[in-house]
Amino acid sequence: MKAIRFNLTIPRYVAGKIFAKVYPPLLWRGPSCTSMQDVPEPALPGAEWVKIETKLAGICGTDTGTITLHTSTYYEPFSTFPFTLGHEQVGRIVEVGPEVQGWQVGDRVLVEPNLWCAPRGFAEKDWCEYCKKGEYNRCTNKAHGSLSPGWGIGGCQETGGSWSRLFTAHQAQLFRVPEAVSDENALLVEPFACGLHAALEHMPADDETVLILGAGTIGLMQLAALRAAGSKAHIIITARYPFQAEAAERLGADEVLLGGDVYQQIAERSGGQAYTPLMGKRVLVGGVDQTFECVGNDSALDDALRLTRAGGKVVVMGMPGLAKGVDWAVIFDNELTVIGSYIYDHAEQWEGRTTSTFEIALEMMARGDLDIGWMVSRRYPLEAYDRALREIGDKRNHPIIKAVFSF
Repeated sequence: MKAIRFNLTIPRYVAGKIFAKVYPPLLWRGPSCTSMQDVPEPALPGAEWVKIETKLAGICGTDTGTITLHTSTYYEPFSTFPFTLGHEQVGRIVEVGPEVQGWQVGDRVLVEPNLWCAPRGFAEKDWCEYCKKGEYNRCTNKAHGSLSPGWGIGGCQETGGSWSRLFTAHQAQLFRVPEAVSDENALLVEPFACGLHAALEHMPADDETVLILGAGTIGLMQLAALRAAGSKAHIIITARYPFQAEAAERLGADEVLLGGDVYQQIAERSGGQAYTPLMGKRVLVGGVDQTFECVGNDSALDDALRLTRAGGKVVVMGMPGLAKGVDWAVIFDNELTVIGSYIYDHAEQWEGRTTSTFEIALEMMARGDLDIGWMVSRRYPLEAYDRALREIGDKRNHPIIKAVFSF
């Protein structure tokens, strides 16, 4: 079967860094680390595993960041190469291991891709301290157990990934998709859960002003999650393109900043004052109460710090990696709280119980309280992945919110 694979070697990495400057499409055409290959169907890694036929597979910023070699090398020890890309998905079970309970061939499922202690073959008594608490996103065994190192499906050699017709998952990772939930909504549970986890952990007060930097998929999901979780805060979001602004308005943004001087606009809205030094970026006295940084580059992280009031909070949703040009003076001067929010877990507090982020999202969708499936705005066959990656990188001419591979 066809699969889009990532294989990191030093020569390929060096070549890719050169191609990125000369002709970026070479990053995914073979000479660098990414290419389409013919691979055998993945075997079940164990008796508690199932094989899944992909229906839809999301093209995530993490995937494109990996392909374009922007992902931090911090994650390299937690990967084994080559692996098949793709962690956002919805599909149907086509094979069941002999010790799988409660699942059968034909079930429509969504897979939480994180490979924590249970999928890695650890008995419950041997789970790490975080998995025992349901904080699977903090698992300390992602390089140990019965699987090769890998943070999750789409980043581990044995499991395969959703950028192929078939991949595998452990029964502890499975979620049944209710009949009332469309494939498109189910596909978006994973990115939405990232925003929901951050919203539940860092819910702003109703009288606060929140800034979301970036109206790409993660920024829009953060907005959707805050509103779905009940936030009545005044939410401002920045957007680069009109189609992003329209999506943000549909999701409940109070204000969308589309171009213009963001520093001056935030100063006006917060009763603050923007100053221009002889060198460097503008300095803001005042600012919003809380910022969600959803772009994942150096400049956006620096802006997030500068646009947040003294004593405020910055939640880092994007992954800037080795951030350069970020001025830490503002953290010191304004006594900011800067905190990261990483994917999702099974320890969320919701409606009087402890449950998983995925479960909450699916319940919202099944009840009709959440519909984000319309954000799937472009479909491609897997064989057209070259065109898909080129068009995703050209949003000025291709107004894409979420692109998917459709099988």
